[in-house]
Amino acid sequence: MKINWLPLAAAVAFAAGSVSASAVDFNGYFRAGAQLNAVGGEVYCVGNGNDGHKVGRLADECDTYAEVALGQNVYDKAGSKFSIHTLVAYGTTEGYRDLQGNSWQGLGDTGPWAGQRLSFREAYAKYDTDAGYSIWSGKRFYRRKDIHILDLYYLNDSGYGAGIEGIDVGNGNLNFAVIKWANNVNDDYNRNVYKLDARWDGINLGAFGALDTSVIYALPAISKQQKDVDAAGRANSGALITLDLGSNFGSTVNVSNHFIAQWGSNGFAYVGAFKNHAGDNYTPDIDADGVRLIDWGTLDWGSDFDLGYSFLWGHINSGKNHGVGDTWTYPRSGWEYSIVLRPEYKWTEYTRTTLELGYSEMKKTGWVADEKLGNPDLYKVTLAQQFTPGKGFWSRPAIRFYASYINGDQFSDGWNVQYKNKNHGSHSYQFTFGTQVEAWW
Repeated sequence: MKINWLPLAAAVAFAAGSVSASAVDFNGYFRAGAQLNAVGGEVYCVGNGNDGHKVGRLADECDTYAEVALGQNVYDKAGSKFSIHTLVAYGTTEGYRDLQGNSWQGLGDTGPWAGQRLSFREAYAKYDTDAGYSIWSGKRFYRRKDIHILDLYYLNDSGYGAGIEGIDVGNGNLNFAVIKWANNVNDDYNRNVYKLDARWDGINLGAFGALDTSVIYALPAISKQQKDVDAAGRANSGALITLDLGSNFGSTVNVSNHFIAQWGSNGFAYVGAFKNHAGDNYTPDIDADGVRLIDWGTLDWGSDFDLGYSFLWGHINSGKNHGVGDTWTYPRSGWEYSIVLRPEYKWTEYTRTTLELGYSEMKKTGWVADEKLGNPDLYKVTLAQQFTPGKGFWSRPAIRFYASYINGDQFSDGWNVQYKNKNHGSHSYQFTFGTQVEAWW
């Protein structure tokens, strides 16, 4: 049979033209760089995406990471709009070692020619109603909140689910979602947890600023068989409560500040430790609770000097079942705090010098190492020359060249075991030179 390709080609060309005529929302993020350990051997970092960077992220990122997001409106009529959103992420193997290798690193095993990660992080659709609220379903980063200089998401209930958001209540808006989380407790089964997420955001408090509130309640769906097979299946329900007060004030010095108070129980108790992505995962811990206080923000003195800052304190209590296996994720009680300051001076529209100072200390009960170390600390000093398109604190891309020094008990006396056991012998510090680009658009 002879096929007439002309009508088919015309239809394809027409369809392609229709898509290109519609605006596509293209945004993303990436960071990449190289660094040298002055004493030789590998480069190690004390923070990563799972834990955040308790003494600041500048010069403490051992990975390459990138996100590319595409979104498009597919229907817009009489005040109702449908849109689709996708985000693909790529990264080198995450951990405390710099495993970045050659220009061609593929997916698969570890090593300089492999060890990459690739994932669909977002794939969801949203219906913006003519009443002003939206309905969504799929997989998404859900209303995350972070401290950028720590790469710490203090609220991040992301994953698969559905919800309704942007319900105007006169003073602020309401948002509701149900998001599923699962982990492989063992090779035989996954532990599924369903998180009920309710938020009242943008509550106007006048001169005090605006308050965002969040309550996440986790309901593990554990069968009797799972409870009988594995102690980790005995996880109870738990809650995470977050209050976030944002304010802007000042004339000579412009201050943008957030004060956050968090409390988590059982599987959310890890907010009492310096842990990233609060609200995302739900651990099998029971009879545990944690509290965390955070103050972070930026100060802007005119056009040439600014400061980013973060203060964090947390306390975790592993409860009466400490040591019997039920609270196995964080088998200790204790407090921890972190202080990070990032002052910058802008020489021109495109050049700036940045200093990042970080200090952290912890107290853990029930650890033999405590008898030797007391309260183990950690500190970092980083000096960087940056090139950016403009003087704003958040101006990106930033091309950086830096020198950094890190030391402290948490780094040198066995807390970072990988560093001690590799090719550095008795060195109790790390001095690095490096370069990095960080961009978002």
